[in-house]
Amino acid sequence: MTVNSVFRVLLIAMVAQVSTNAMAHSMEDVEASLNEKERYAQFVDQPAPPFDLTGVDGNALSLADLNGKTVVLNFLYTRCTEACPLHMNLIRQLQTGVEEEGLSEEVVFITIATDREDIAGTRDNMRAYGDNFDLNPDNWHFLYRGEGESPGLTSELAKAYGVQFRDTGEGVQVHGVVTHVIDPEGQMRARFHGLKFKPEHLVTYLKAIAKGPNAAADDGFWSRLHGRIEALLQSE
Repeated sequence: MTVNSVFRVLLIAMVAQVSTNAMAHSMEDVEASLNEKERYAQFVDQPAPPFDLTGVDGNALSLADLNGKTVVLNFLYTRCTEACPLHMNLIRQLQTGVEEEGLSEEVVFITIATDREDIAGTRDNMRAYGDNFDLNPDNWHFLYRGEGESPGLTSELAKAYGVQFRDTGEGVQVHGVVTHVIDPEGQMRARFHGLKFKPEHLVTYLKAIAKGPNAAADDGFWSRLHGRIEALLQSE
């Protein structure tokens, strides 16, 4: 066997090893990588509390209806003038990132209002949020309680998701800020806490769920090495 032949065999073996390494990713790998970069991410694996609510168009939508979709869910008080508008700005950034990654068919955004006030006024506020932040209604839904349902229905649902919305009785709700990720099987997979997480990190996680962990992995090094080895093989 000539030196060139031996070299070629070694390069082929290296290509095979590179390919194996590039494919050796799992959701645990993606989560571990994001944990190193994103201090506000909390990864979990538990059933998401079900809901069956009404949109601004009057149509009902339940979590079961979203089976097969990856869901980004948040709660807000529509009369809030501080954290909630900032939260919706984050949601818009996430929606933009999802669009840029070509995930709009796989990912659905759900925002649930926790207001205890009148339904008509709350729905007007909900429409205004959609308009003000230019949210795409194709994969974003603003949900609320229906006529005749308990005023505390959605704040109790928020509590089931681990977020407290406490009514002070002065037209103000004191609350936390969490963005939830639910996988296509209805399992809660992550909570991104507060307003300081990087939207691109959450989009990376959505891509891993929707397309598989390899799609979200950073394989830049392996891709470059693979290309260089192939170039060497072709030159032999």
